[in-house]
Amino acid sequence: MLPEKRKKKEKPAGISEKVTRLLELYSIIAENRYPSIDSLVAHFGVTRRTVHRYLEIIRAIDAIDFDPDRKGYFFASGSRLKKLVISRDDLATLLTTGEAVSHLGKTFQNNFQKLTERMFAGASKISPEGKLPIIVRTPNTVQGGKLEECLSVLPVCIQEKRSVDIIYHTRGQSQETTRTVDPYGLVLYEGVWILIGYCNLRKQIRSFALDRIVRIEGRNRYFATRDDFNLEEYLSHTWGIIDGEEASVVVRFTKDAADYILRRDSWHPSEKRKILPGGGVELQFAVAGTLEIKKWIYSWLPHVEVIKPLSLRRQIHKELAQAAASHL
Repeated sequence: MLPEKRKKKEKPAGISEKVTRLLELYSIIAENRYPSIDSLVAHFGVTRRTVHRYLEIIRAIDAIDFDPDRKGYFFASGSRLKKLVISRDDLATLLTTGEAVSHLGKTFQNNFQKLTERMFAGASKISPEGKLPIIVRTPNTVQGGKLEECLSVLPVCIQEKRSVDIIYHTRGQSQETTRTVDPYGLVLYEGVWILIGYCNLRKQIRSFALDRIVRIEGRNRYFATRDDFNLEEYLSHTWGIIDGEEASVVVRFTKDAADYILRRDSWHPSEKRKILPGGGVELQFAVAGTLEIKKWIYSWLPHVEVIKPLSLRRQIHKELAQAAASHL
């Protein structure tokens, strides 16, 4: 039987532990702390050979010398050049950001990796040894269509205010449509990248899931963003990203769920909250469409009750009755 082929070890999306050590070592020398081989071995918990390799990488970036009196290393250029100093807080921020970026798709993962490696020349030659234990639990980006190409084309076209031509496969429809869209912005929502822009076919602002874009091409057609359009303001009216008819929604949570609800300062920009006698909580929202807030309400069952609108209350009652019948 042929030996099983070893899988190529994937490069971590964030910053490898070895790169963070190099950044920290550079900072230690830049702060004139004159580290010795022995002190670095103890500090990083690595071998002397590894420390020598780190110093060689540092030396390739900026000349370092050994001070026999202080028995440690220093930058030969002294104070003539401003040195990069990375604090432990900076490292923690970079590591956490790298972990968060790992959920955004390969385009952002690769770009972030290249950016951090450029911060420290030579780091790209180092084999990664895994990431520090910082985890951001969020849905990974939904793949499909021309996602990576979209994430390369759209940011440039948004910045330059250039239209894009797309072939789009609308959910639930068999036919694809060709559209010219003026891209206003991108939103990552529940693991799905969404383009918000003016659809010249439908003559209105629409949302397009990037994983449903079959083809995309930037145009040399420039557009002017509507004066009354603001992406944050636009999204503040929806619960997520799906627009709909304006509705005032009031929900009540039991005492058992109140502590979890109150942990957040706000669940929506329009929120009004009231503490009820007995420890419950009542929230009121003004949202454009109830489809997405309904899904959120379901996530709190059985500790939530819809007070209004009556149409939503009846819809939920009907759906819950159907669900209950399925579980008999």
